[in-house]
Amino acid sequence: MCLAVPCRVVSLQRDYFTAEVDVLGNIKKVSVVLLPDVEVGSWVLVHAGQAITMVSDEEANASLEVWEELLREQGQL
Repeated sequence: MCLAVPCRVVSLQRDYFTAEVDVLGNIKKVSVVLLPDVEVGSWVLVHAGQAITMVSDEEANASLEVWEELLREQGQL
């Protein structure tokens, strides 16, 4: 089983197949080589530094609500 976190793409460097993504206020650089149609503003699921699929706003927000609830319960948010 793997866990993938929804992230919003905030910038792209297509020549390097990378993007900067925002996840819960943290900016990370990830590979987008598997997602040639990704755009700034898209939601992607990221696992191990790799954007693996795009998701809708609704899917991303539902998942983030669960992540935020888990983090609050652990005292990390």
